[in-house]
Amino acid sequence: MDSVFHSLKRRPGRNLLRLGLGLTFTLIGGFAAAQGNAPGLDALTKAARAEGELTYYTSNAENVGRRIGSAFTAKYGIKTQFVRLNSVPLQQRYSTEAETGNFAADAIFIAGNATAYAAEGIKKGWIESISEAGLPVIRSGEFPRAFNRGPTAIVQVSPWLIFFNTDKVKGADVPKDWPDLLDPKWKGQVLLADPRASDAHIPLWSIILDKYGEEFFHKLRAQGLRVFSGGPPTIQSLAAGEGSVAVPTIESSVQEIKSKGGPLNTVTPDLTTGVEMHIVLTARTKAKHPNAARLFANYVMSPEGNKVFNDDPGGLTIYDTKNLPKDYRAPDQGALARKERIFKLLGF
Repeated sequence: MDSVFHSLKRRPGRNLLRLGLGLTFTLIGGFAAAQGNAPGLDALTKAARAEGELTYYTSNAENVGRRIGSAFTAKYGIKTQFVRLNSVPLQQRYSTEAETGNFAADAIFIAGNATAYAAEGIKKGWIESISEAGLPVIRSGEFPRAFNRGPTAIVQVSPWLIFFNTDKVKGADVPKDWPDLLDPKWKGQVLLADPRASDAHIPLWSIILDKYGEEFFHKLRAQGLRVFSGGPPTIQSLAAGEGSVAVPTIESSVQEIKSKGGPLNTVTPDLTTGVEMHIVLTARTKAKHPNAARLFANYVMSPEGNKVFNDDPGGLTIYDTKNLPKDYRAPDQGALARKERIFKLLGF
């Protein structure tokens, strides 16, 4: 078994992704060339179809959860249902259910401290490591090594963006970078998704703190921030004209409202991190539909399924990351140690 350190990061002014600091992952078995039908896929498909359904929890936007479930059902004839929650409430719900022996979710999609959460769940017998689940897409060597975290697998990289109301913000007024939010013209017009709703927000605010210092936060608070409980209500309020600009969001979160004519658009700062969405499997001995969950994970991790999962304007599959922002930084989970400091700087 190989032990490799990895993560994704772009150095300023360079076009190459650096595979570097990250979490150790373990890959099972040998890696054969990915040709034809992956090992064990037929048998897994047969077992999954016999179960006939699965349930997953997701912290993705509603449209992403719906889209991947519908595509999986169309391909395999297996019914899906999902529950959408922010990452922290999702983890709390899953843990509460697991502690009582009620494993409603066969798989979950979470960001933030996903790998650490899954590793703890493995110790408790709730979760099975992705690397040890026998997934054909891993056994064949097709799944990119850089996105295998051992306990989990990254299936989506979504940079954090600034978004704005296109009815209220036009032309040269459109903010291009984080310091632009401090312009006096945005006084009372900045909407903020509460960072306490998801640990995935913390690495972003941490790199902003490192780059611009505490003074940035003092000035941002002085803008009279309007705080919302999470991304979806922030987006809805911005579309309704309750502010001019808002942070942070990912591209997929605004697509449903934009597709219905909502006056929203986004800007991608050069310096940013992002939401790296992980898939986590409930332990085979605990899940109600373990084979369907493994087939589902295999699909989302395959080139075909991953394209569906990331099929939003601005979306990036894990098989093609060349269009990441110029100074994209992989989220540093060590930033979670600064959580309370960041909350205080943002006024919580």
